[in-house]
Amino acid sequence: MKLETSAFRAEFDPQANNFTSLVNLATGDDYIKAPPRDPLVTLFALDGRQKAELRPGPVREEAVPGGLALHYEQFGGRPVRVKVECLAQGDRLTIRAKIQNESESPIVETLMPHLGGICLGATHTDDAIIYPHHAGERTVNPVAGYGVNKKDFWRASSVAFEDIYRREINYCGLASMSWMYYYDPENGLYFGSHDPRFPVTGVIAETSGSAADPWMGFGFRKHWRIGPGECWETGDYVLAVTTRDWHYGAELYRAYIAPHLDFDHTPAFLQDECALNQCYNFKRGGKIEHDFKDIPAMYEAGAAWGVRHMFLAGWNRTGFDSFYPEYYPDMELGSAMELRRGLEYVRGQGGFSTLYINARIFDTKSDFHHTMGERMALRNEKGEPVRETYGPEHFTVNCPSDALWREYLIDTAEFCALGYGCDGVYLDQLASAEPLACYNPEHSHGNIGEFNNGNAYVLKELLRRLQARNPNAYLMTENCGDIYGSYTWGNLTWNGAEYDEYYNVFKYTFPEFVQVNMVNPRGWETEDRDQRLWFYRDMHRAILLGSVLWMGITTRMRPQDGEYHTYARRALGFRQALAPLLRGARFADDAWLEECPAGCSATCWELADGRCMVLASRDERAQGGTLRLRLPAAAGKAECFDVDRAARPVRCTGELAELELEPQGLRCALFG
Repeated sequence: MKLETSAFRAEFDPQANNFTSLVNLATGDDYIKAPPRDPLVTLFALDGRQKAELRPGPVREEAVPGGLALHYEQFGGRPVRVKVECLAQGDRLTIRAKIQNESESPIVETLMPHLGGICLGATHTDDAIIYPHHAGERTVNPVAGYGVNKKDFWRASSVAFEDIYRREINYCGLASMSWMYYYDPENGLYFGSHDPRFPVTGVIAETSGSAADPWMGFGFRKHWRIGPGECWETGDYVLAVTTRDWHYGAELYRAYIAPHLDFDHTPAFLQDECALNQCYNFKRGGKIEHDFKDIPAMYEAGAAWGVRHMFLAGWNRTGFDSFYPEYYPDMELGSAMELRRGLEYVRGQGGFSTLYINARIFDTKSDFHHTMGERMALRNEKGEPVRETYGPEHFTVNCPSDALWREYLIDTAEFCALGYGCDGVYLDQLASAEPLACYNPEHSHGNIGEFNNGNAYVLKELLRRLQARNPNAYLMTENCGDIYGSYTWGNLTWNGAEYDEYYNVFKYTFPEFVQVNMVNPRGWETEDRDQRLWFYRDMHRAILLGSVLWMGITTRMRPQDGEYHTYARRALGFRQALAPLLRGARFADDAWLEECPAGCSATCWELADGRCMVLASRDERAQGGTLRLRLPAAAGKAECFDVDRAARPVRCTGELAELELEPQGLRCALFG
């Protein structure tokens, strides 16, 4: 049966149990160029402690107003009745399902809609994917890029799956959003899960990995238990067939989720913050670098740069990444009162402080693990605690949707503010590590997929408690998740593998949410020239995005660190000069870039006073440095300054403008 609107035509094939044609009527391109490998819907049942894949039986098609209904009476030969609605309007195809489980086993995973065989235009090599790993990725030619076992991505790797390659990361956290966008110069395909219940949801992008038979597939996997005799509705999945690039996908997703978010919760004093002094150098790996008596001097080192935010980690028992969640001051660093006096000094000098705690894991060597850790542990379908390893230390993962861990975590974080006197609390891993389904029957949550709701409750309740005592209190998390941004001031978006990081995606979708970007020299780069190159790239990217700079002023940017010290101070001065311009500005990404040479980067901003601003940088290896712009209106006045705030020329004729960038150049150009 066919569905058709003014934008697209789709055809469902009952033999394939999937869509076998999806034609963009504006370009004439049929996106589905290979037979789909899998059905539109697959269910997974739990038989004892083993998951069983259930594929659909015969389907009955029914025309309904605005679309098509698919009726299934069985999955995997079991009496599971499913009605799938496919509704077409404008450029969008909305798919939802109602699942009635009449079998004897619970359904625990719903994989839908699962489309495959997709390739855009005449070649796959110019196709690109936007994928929501952390703050976003952009990969050109993912058939090749995803068609390998990408071990540099750790939890988010593309891995061999049967005869294909698959990336699957869970929302909300490891996947910061629940949408993807696939596009080429003429075509676009949006793929989003619009479910304001926010269950644990796998975001799937897969490929043949073959240039001879190139295709991509996309899907979502929801972790939700549907018991025998129970009925559940999946919520909406939205596909859009367009001729636009990924920014349109960001706008579609934001339109769905924005009513469920809070964009106005940041204390006013934080709005112009440009940097924080990252102090992980108390105790780590058994080595003590500083103790609590050093806090005043460490703060003053940052204050000399104009940085009044001190971020402390490794202050807890046995130091960083050890003995969590025993968050008590390490005796070898000093007493609890010495820690408090240090933070009081920071506040007395006009500064503020953030204390690090981990929001996820329980050290297996803790004296309390065999009692509290076992009870708090998130368990998989086999009843086993989920385990993770960081460095030499081993942990189990706590379940945030269970009241025991959730309330302990909130109380611990609240005491950090009350007892030690910090202004904010950083919850490590909360929006970074993967959310998981929890099968622990002793836990208080009502369903297996409530991990995200548990974390959201932790943030909301903790922020309420902290601000009841101090209206200027705030929270930070590692990395970003859209629903978590409603309660956080800063999201530490860290730089990891080189491969396809594209923080512009989360920034464009949610410009109100503050990213904190690491700009320290990458200590893991093996050659000095590579470390230096990445230092400039990371610094410039953070500044172009208007991010807060995560700076190791007392660790990696000391006077003895030479160029890293001197340039970091210059770059921070540039970022501080941007602060009043960025206040109230709208991030427009690459809206006015007409020509940007390889190795150059630029972002566009609409300022609150009506002017246009372009921030630009050049890699020292770039072959050219002329940036060409087409502004939204003729510029009455143009000015430009460099990293040292010195005036630089900018050519401007009506709506057209040109900037010249020297190697490692950094510019701010203002028009209007």
